Amino acid sequence: MDREPCICLFSALYQPSLGGVETYTASLAGALHRRGLRVIVVAQGTVGPSGISEEDGIEVVRLPCHPLLGGRWPLPRGGAETRKLWAWLEEQPIDYLTVNTRFYPHSIAGLAFAQRKGLAAVVVEHGSAHLTLGNAPMDAAVQLIEHALTSYGKQFRPRYYAVSRKASAWLEHFGIASCGELSNSIDADTYCKQASGRDFRKEFNVPDGALLVAFAGRLVKEKGVLQLAQAANAERGERHLLAVVAAGAGPLEANLKALEGPTFHLAGRLDGADMSALLTQADALCLPSRSEGFSTALLEAAACGTPAIATDVGGVDELIPDGSFGTVIPDAEPPTILEALCNAAENRDRLRAQGENVAELVRREYSWDRTAAKTLEACRRAQLAAQDA
Repeated sequence: MDREPCICLFSALYQPSLGGVETYTASLAGALHRRGLRVIVVAQGTVGPSGISEEDGIEVVRLPCHPLLGGRWPLPRGGAETRKLWAWLEEQPIDYLTVNTRFYPHSIAGLAFAQRKGLAAVVVEHGSAHLTLGNAPMDAAVQLIEHALTSYGKQFRPRYYAVSRKASAWLEHFGIASCGELSNSIDADTYCKQASGRDFRKEFNVPDGALLVAFAGRLVKEKGVLQLAQAANAERGERHLLAVVAAGAGPLEANLKALEGPTFHLAGRLDGADMSALLTQADALCLPSRSEGFSTALLEAAACGTPAIATDVGGVDELIPDGSFGTVIPDAEPPTILEALCNAAENRDRLRAQGENVAELVRREYSWDRTAAKTLEACRRAQLAAQDA
């Protein structure tokens, strides 16, 4: 091959939209580019203009869409610009193709494109439970759509992988056997070095000696942030052992503002530098989520040597294989969360040891270069399997 190999990453959601899938796709694209590949990312233009742009050496194609559900469920839009962008893609000499998540219309479009190009697609699963909007009738409808799109996607016979062991197990719910994990990862040292000089203890008047607990993620029901706020408020007026600082934005923001006080604070949406600073200063991360693929916040906290207190979802059991790496809680009820936070506040030496252990683990096992190498190997195996079929 006289040219550099080219890999195309389909991801319905991409930067500047914020979220785990967006971060995964951008980070993996960067690692593949550093390995000498030409990288094309194909996304829905949920934020900003559609078209083709070059961003840090990555060619990004943003297709026109209808950003339904606040952009969480982008629906492709037709028209002259869409046809022009697809025509450009058809002309590109692509060798490998991956699709992030299996249930978006964009994912189906990526699988159909791979078939037209004669490519064996690799699909990467990012969830470990059904999508939820916090509304039972709507959730039931979304689940039907999710099953229908997944069933349709299976007809293209891609090879399925996942970002964590829990996500691999979740694929079995749809009758899909995972080929393995292409883990969410982090460039740990780089992440820590970007920390800003923002002082969150001073900013939120956290008392000396109080346990500073961080939360990072969308302010939605499935993340458990409301229960975390309730747990923090249950400690108010007692010993003031802790203060929770929640970073993020979302539909629960108004509910959470009503719970702000000495033990619970909203920091809003933070950029990477401020998030790194918060996690570096925090004594623990609390992630009482109902569902995760492999939480980016979990990896970021580990990079900073900040242990997690989390429910057993996504990649939690991979970063917390036992109690010497963090704390796994059995449920996301406020009393359970509060008990775990108070135990952490009263056992600081154990907390520091957990942080040291998880920082070493994330540097050894969860680098983006490692995931990029595994992704290329998965693509090569998919091509070989298709040729032998």
